[in-house]
Amino acid sequence: MMRKEDTMGYVIVTDSVLDIEESYLLQNDICTVPLSFTLEGCDTVEDDFGRTVPFSSFYQQLREGKSITTSQATVGAFASVFEGILQSCRDVVYIGFSSALSGSFQSGCMARDELKDRYPNRVYCVDTFAASGGQTLIVREAAKRRAEGMTAEQLVEWVEEFRTHVVHWFTVDDLMYLHRGGRVSKSSAVMGSLVGIKPILYVSDDGRLIADKKVRGRRRALDMLCKQLNAHIRNIGSYPVTISHGDCLEDAEYLKNYILSHTEVKDVEIHMLDTVIGAHAGPGTVALFFYGDKRGN
Repeated sequence: MMRKEDTMGYVIVTDSVLDIEESYLLQNDICTVPLSFTLEGCDTVEDDFGRTVPFSSFYQQLREGKSITTSQATVGAFASVFEGILQSCRDVVYIGFSSALSGSFQSGCMARDELKDRYPNRVYCVDTFAASGGQTLIVREAAKRRAEGMTAEQLVEWVEEFRTHVVHWFTVDDLMYLHRGGRVSKSSAVMGSLVGIKPILYVSDDGRLIADKKVRGRRRALDMLCKQLNAHIRNIGSYPVTISHGDCLEDAEYLKNYILSHTEVKDVEIHMLDTVIGAHAGPGTVALFFYGDKRGN
């Protein structure tokens, strides 16, 4: 009996920073290359969808002030995954984590270049300029296009157009995590924490984090995310609207219900924020992803 994967001429590969159940990736023949994080400078753990370190434990350690650093996927890791696929007589389309936020995409491109003499024109790399739930939306829709019969070349062109409409808006609970990542000054982080200022950020067309505005209070920040969706969402019902959260399900549920009662959106998915992204954004992060007219304002 012919297996589903035998009917496909290429495999979609992506990074482990997706906000979705691992079972979905397995069912849809999508391979991931893991990034990793290090706890207290000692134990390095692959980003494996919460299997080794459960999400609740990970975010609790962040709340306790544990030092957690992250590492990009290596060239060797990409080369190993790519070559395993190529040896099975299928090509590779790598749909990568924003090159403005991580060196993982560059690692994937370097692995492609290392393999090109043995496997010419069989590895395709495309930057999503996205992360987290935004990258997840692109990969999910790409898998559908592959199932509909798109070639590898056609899929790359499709991603390059579709990515510009994948909108990311988010807020964080503690500005100090963004300070450690170089996004805000220490004085701004301290002052914001004292007076309850919550930043509203988005991901730009070239995949960078942009601080757009600040509001006072957590609920106002969540309401602002909904207002951005209402202003920019397009093709309602055609693509999923998703929320990713850094171990703050109650806030994610609040935002979901606010969206359902204040917009024409009929369904909203909620997922846990990936650990590598969460290490930089911090517990209490709430991010909203949808298909829209443009990124930003």
